[in-house]
Amino acid sequence: MKLIVQNRFALLGLVAVALAALFAVAAGTRPAGPPEASGGGERVRVESAVRVCPSPPEDTGTEAAVFSPFEGDEEGELVLEPNEEDPRAPLAEGDLPGQLLAEDVDDAEGASVLRASGAFAAGLDAAVTARADDGDAEDDGAPGLAAVGCAEPGWSTWFTAPSGEDVRELRLRLANPDDSAAVATVDVYASDGPVSDSSVRGVRVEPHTEEVLELGELTEASSGDAATVHVRTSAGRVSPSLLVERSGPGTEWAPATARPAHAQAVPGVPGGGGARTLMVAAPGDEPAEVQVRLVTAEGEVEVEALETVDVPPASTTTASLDMPLGEQPATVVVESDEPVVAGVAAEREGGDDAAYTAAVPALAPGPNGTASVPAVPEGVSLDLLVGATEEDAVVVATPVSPDGTTGDPVQVEAGAGTTAEQEVEGPDGDYALALELGDGSGSAYVGAVLTEGSGKDRHTAVLPVHPAPSEVRLPAVTGGLTAISGTEEESEDR
Repeated sequence: MKLIVQNRFALLGLVAVALAALFAVAAGTRPAGPPEASGGGERVRVESAVRVCPSPPEDTGTEAAVFSPFEGDEEGELVLEPNEEDPRAPLAEGDLPGQLLAEDVDDAEGASVLRASGAFAAGLDAAVTARADDGDAEDDGAPGLAAVGCAEPGWSTWFTAPSGEDVRELRLRLANPDDSAAVATVDVYASDGPVSDSSVRGVRVEPHTEEVLELGELTEASSGDAATVHVRTSAGRVSPSLLVERSGPGTEWAPATARPAHAQAVPGVPGGGGARTLMVAAPGDEPAEVQVRLVTAEGEVEVEALETVDVPPASTTTASLDMPLGEQPATVVVESDEPVVAGVAAEREGGDDAAYTAAVPALAPGPNGTASVPAVPEGVSLDLLVGATEEDAVVVATPVSPDGTTGDPVQVEAGAGTTAEQEVEGPDGDYALALELGDGSGSAYVGAVLTEGSGKDRHTAVLPVHPAPSEVRLPAVTGGLTAISGTEEESEDR
């Protein structure tokens, strides 16, 4: 011990010499300036994708439709299968990209899972459509026509939907297509505030199963007529779907809507008579002051009552669009001082048919300038609504038959500040619609309005169109001991 004490200064000196040598080596070998980013924000082709198509409503003929564009590559696989741990056989398999894969899933006992790789994954999109078995929507609330996109499994999903006495059920299904369990919590924001219940907190969803939650029981005490639903997971991923069963005839899925933001755009608000209602929620702790712009074929409609819509914190508010829109189709733009989510419910005059649409990202010049409408069933007409909220937009729509044969392209032009409506005539039978921005086009918000029948027997569904890029941007990354980071623009791309 005495020897160590006597030589402590010598020991400290040796440590100092060693540290000096270490820092000298580090200084001599480090690069000049900050570390260079690797990856360079390059774009790479999408190589794999998973989508989950929701369970078919009871007493319906339900079809899943899948489309991915052909871009000169045939390598890959496309399989539609039951959401089971070890499916005995696939429901359907794709032959070549660029062909429409359509398969009846009437008999499915749960969700169906779409797994794509290689050329099939690039630009993949999928949706389901449902119609009453006997074609009569009066039969026990079966849908005259319902449609919704097949969702990518995720950690956070938002919906807006009607509620109240005109809605019999809000049925939320949480499907888990993965090999590990997921734990989900559902937040419900009614018209008079958040709804809390232990039955929707910490819901465990086992691998390759789904859980069904009846949210109508939570919102029936609310004094309002709309609710916002947020599904979030603390472990794993789920693919949620929300089915709205009305008190009268008709059943429809509510599409997922964009996450809270200061600006939202809701495309595909159908024209015609009947009620059209904006549903907007402020899920945060602060009230939101919202301005609403209605973009129609004749330009923006100015309505004093929509210049300021007050939304209390953690609640959902509705605003009628009937009078200002008349019977015009429209794109609805919502701007707010606090982050909000938004959607629109359209109910035909007489109340025997309804359709819902939601906020989506715009088709924008670059990789996000392509999309598709994968599901146009036989006997259904399609009107494409293109909203050009800021600058002129051109969308080119090309019908695609199941065998990959393409029809004549249709060009839809919308002047800045307007919404253009164009009926697209496709081939006989089922078909998909490939979409892309035309040369020189600005951003466009697109909705597909599907209609079956006419007059009092008309039934409508809306598919808000999401970009379906073939490529994604990899962030430029910087090597370090603390973090990997990319630019703000690249983060938004992801």
